[in-house]
This record gives sequence, C-alpha cells and structure tokens, in this order.
Amino acid sequence: MIISTLRRKTTVTEAAEWEQRSAALLGRLRPFLERQAGFVSHELRREGEGGAMAEVTRWRGADELRAYLRNGAAATAATMLDAAFPTAPYPNGTWVRENHEESGVRSPESG
Repeated sequence: MIISTLRRKTTVTEAAEWEQRSAALLGRLRPFLERQAGFVSHELRREGEGGAMAEVTRWRGADELRAYLRNGAAATAATMLDAAFPTAPYPNGTWVRENHEESGVRSPESG
C-alpha cells in the first residue's frame, strides 16, 4: 500500500469553521476519490492552530497513485480542496506531497 500525504497551509484557522468546511468538502471529495482505481482511504486533518493541514490518501499500489497524480484526478481534488480551504498567501502557500510505502520507503512526488 502507498500512503500519499499532501501538506499545506490554508487561510482557515478557526476550529469551528474548519469543521464546517471539512464536512462540506468531504461530501463532494470522497465520492470522487472512491471512483479512482486503487483508492483505499482518505483522511483530512488539521495540524495545529495556524492553518496547517494534511490530506492523507492510501492507494493499493504505486501505479494507481501515479495514475491519480498524472491523469488529472489529483488536480481536480486539489481544486475542490482549495475551494474549501483557500491556500495561505506567499510564502506560506506551498503544497508539499510525500509518498511512501507502508514499509517506510519514501519517494517525493509533486501533485
């Protein structure tokens, strides 16, 4: 199994607003992800109080993750994510994706 973690900062910092936006996003995003070949699971979490967040997806294998990243589905998911949680302004708006096998072997990939 491959675990893909996308970390970024958003302008949303209030816990109540986070919960409201998260629920609305997941209602749209999860069905989309479930239609992707090799998709296993999805987790969206707030990391601290300053707008940091992580989106964790799990995939059956590297080929399925690669197809998700390169064939447009990841861009669609990112558009949904950014609409719900706007990216923080420069220099805090960097999106970083890290992929690794459950065994712990890491491989960075942009997406």
